[in-house]
Amino acid sequence: MTIARRLLAILTLWMPGVTILVTWLTWQERLPVELPTHWGSSGPADAVTSAPVFFGWLLGVASAAALLGSVFVLVPLSGRWVRRAIGAAAGAVAAFVLSMWLGSTVPSLDVTDPFTIELGAWVLVTFLAPCYGLIPLFLLPPGASPPVEPQETAKVDPLVLADSQAVAWSRTVSSWLFIGTTILTAALGVLLFAPPIMRDGFTAVGWTLIPYCAAVLLVAVFCAYRVSVDWRGLRVTSLLFAIPLKRIAPEQIAQVEAAVLEPTQWGGWGYRIMPGRSAIILRKGPGMVITQRNEKQFAVSLDQPEEPASILLGLIAPSVPSAGARS
Repeated sequence: MTIARRLLAILTLWMPGVTILVTWLTWQERLPVELPTHWGSSGPADAVTSAPVFFGWLLGVASAAALLGSVFVLVPLSGRWVRRAIGAAAGAVAAFVLSMWLGSTVPSLDVTDPFTIELGAWVLVTFLAPCYGLIPLFLLPPGASPPVEPQETAKVDPLVLADSQAVAWSRTVSSWLFIGTTILTAALGVLLFAPPIMRDGFTAVGWTLIPYCAAVLLVAVFCAYRVSVDWRGLRVTSLLFAIPLKRIAPEQIAQVEAAVLEPTQWGGWGYRIMPGRSAIILRKGPGMVITQRNEKQFAVSLDQPEEPASILLGLIAPSVPSAGARS
């Protein structure tokens, strides 16, 4: 079954390239000598490319993506989760190239002048095409990722809590890396979109403004977040949009460690999700690692993580006899 799913995933990687080849052979006599490849704010195409050249470039890119994806799916280099990620990326690239091909050729069928062709709703297909990568992602076996061994762990003693005692802790964590990236991306968007909008209105940029703004907001989510620990367990919330990023109840926690987090061990910077573990990593440095009872790990960048780790250990430890509440 594993081999069959792997071969089926490889087949899905080659389908976009095969579709480009078949449609070219089928539609070649119905297509103009040049195909539209760029559209301006006025509607019709404002740039064209030789049809054979356009076909060759797109078929080459789709085939290269499929070939690389197939190699990494077949060769176990760094674990099965790497296969899934590369398979999904290769499928997304191949499908995106196919959407470019169809967006240019389908409106051009039986048309003499390519400069009269409008893109229309095909732009939505281009935005949705990368979702095709989810097919090989779900077809490939997830496998198992070995747990991360925290580095330079600090000794943390559980906070002793009486039956009538409650404790709460919270801290705001910010990252200049994500703040700077957000500002730079937003400024670049202003430079790219402001001139055509001021000249021709929002119709000049069409749908392209929406995914760009979404990308800026996605980065901005991690500019600052708030980590809270109380009787409900751990909560991580985006400070900018108040979006809950992670919640772990005390009964789900098996182990808590204060350690030095290495971004490469957790998949990089930002919110990283991999089989068996997830993390919110802003930088290399101190953080807290929680191992849950289902053996899944969660790590979060945090200055002086010993205090919240001690509280969480106290919450999951057996209750001690009441000794009076302490402030």
